Amino acid sequence: GSYLESIACVRRLAMSNIAFPTTLSLLFLAKAVNEVLLSSCASIMYRYFWCSGAKSGLFMGVMTCCILPINLSFSSEKNFTERSIIKNALVVSRYGLILMVNYEALFYTIKNAILRSANQDHSLSYDGFLGTIQYILSFAVVFFSICSLESVTLSLMSKVSPIPLRKYSLDSSFAVIFVSSLGRIAGDVLVWVSDLSSWVFFYNIVNMLCFCLIICLLVGSYVVKKHYFFLV
Repeated sequence: GSYLESIACVRRLAMSNIAFPTTLSLLFLAKAVNEVLLSSCASIMYRYFWCSGAKSGLFMGVMTCCILPINLSFSSEKNFTERSIIKNALVVSRYGLILMVNYEALFYTIKNAILRSANQDHSLSYDGFLGTIQYILSFAVVFFSICSLESVTLSLMSKVSPIPLRKYSLDSSFAVIFVSSLGRIAGDVLVWVSDLSSWVFFYNIVNMLCFCLIICLLVGSYVVKKHYFFLV
């Protein structure tokens, strides 16, 4: 009975400040999106650009090396608030995903659906000779935006976390670990489901992932907009 009462008390304290569950949902979103990017990168680069696992690993290593400079820049930034950075990061990451869309494959998918023909297979094409540059640039934009979102969200969470919650074992630290793990699992599941169902909808895993992530980011933007004035 006391254990259930403790859980109910933790839930009541967590919901006492709407900014805390909002930051938890943003952390979940950031972890899920980054997991999708990193988990699908090697497969996408091999499938469309014939890049080896070593080259994909080197590319992701270069991207992750930029996380520390991003965090350092935000630690010394005084001209922007956390909530404004969160809002802009969600917008920029959506633009990055729009850039990542495989428009060549999308065009032929729509054309084949309208004409009810499938004479040409463009499922492994990626916007011609610009595809490699397009994917690398869009990946960098989304990855850096989401890393910024994650960093600033954790900073904001430390400020809005209810102080009485710290006396329980299910405190904000536990919530960060738990939500981060759930986000990674959700990202892996999304990659797996998209790979299985992409041939049904868009015949292209890139477009399937991009459209799903754009929807998720739109939901995140709606949550931030709804509770924007509480994120202080």
